Amino acid sequence: MVYVLKIGGSLLNYPADLRKLCKTIESISLEFDLALVPGGGVFADTVRSVYSNLSLQEEVAHNMAVLAMDQYGLLLHSFIKSSRLAQGLESVSECFKDRKTAIIVASNIMSGDSKLPRTWDVTSDSIAAYVAQCLDANALLLVKVIDGLTDGISKSVLKSVKLNQLDEYTDDMCVDRHISKILSEKTLKCFIVNGRFPTRIEDVLRGRESVYTEVVQD
Repeated sequence: MVYVLKIGGSLLNYPADLRKLCKTIESISLEFDLALVPGGGVFADTVRSVYSNLSLQEEVAHNMAVLAMDQYGLLLHSFIKSSRLAQGLESVSECFKDRKTAIIVASNIMSGDSKLPRTWDVTSDSIAAYVAQCLDANALLLVKVIDGLTDGISKSVLKSVKLNQLDEYTDDMCVDRHISKILSEKTLKCFIVNGRFPTRIEDVLRGRESVYTEVVQD
């Protein structure tokens, strides 16, 4: 069973938790076929700052931010000994065959015919969703530093949200502005889960109850 995990760049702010997450991924990769899509984190934040200060064209800045994802990917590769950099989608199956976790080189994906817009509306969330669809993945896990999406009044974590409600969370940067369009194109299970608690990722993969938000089709 193939699972795509977007590993949020915000986890770089929690080094011990990130290392623990990588250890968990290394352990469960013996049972599950895992493809990781790195976030941008501080590397992409630098690009955003340069974009603003120098008034860069949005497409140029977006291409730079995708390269920032590759930098994070190199970091994850150094932490996960059972991983391999997947230069393209066609090489992912080879990683699985060799029982390796595939770390997607995002710049190669975006330089191909991904049909994804080169704007700030498209971040690693959308790229991960696109990769998951291309791989016919069993599920997409958006691994962030939030427990899930929350109710606007009580702030309690929602067990599920409908796809047509997802855009309500873009202003809070919980998800990017384009992912709902990708998820609407093809049925794909999608979960938002906190990477600071690696057992929750394992719970999702094993179909166990845990703390997360599932995005369900309308």
